[in-house]
Amino acid sequence: METFVGNTVKLILETGIDLTGYTTLRVRYIKPDKTYGSWIAALSPTDNTWLEYTTLITDLNIPGTWVVQAHVTDIGQALHGKWADFMVYTPIP
Repeated sequence: METFVGNTVKLILETGIDLTGYTTLRVRYIKPDKTYGSWIAALSPTDNTWLEYTTLITDLNIPGTWVVQAHVTDIGQALHGKWADFMVYTPIP
């Protein structure tokens, strides 16, 4: 199934490292219009190397290619994951 503007989808970003103890877990994004931001993520309950975020209906608000990246911080340390992209389509009105 494809992702459309206004959908709620669970993003799971595999980081390859144990995220236990990191104080801030985020999914950074770049929208198709080149604006950017981040969502507060959670540690996956099934794998401590995964970040999870479920989008709200207002999050994926622009059709096109979205880019996401894991970002975690702790005292004196900030780590970035490899970026991933996905397409968001316009639904039929």
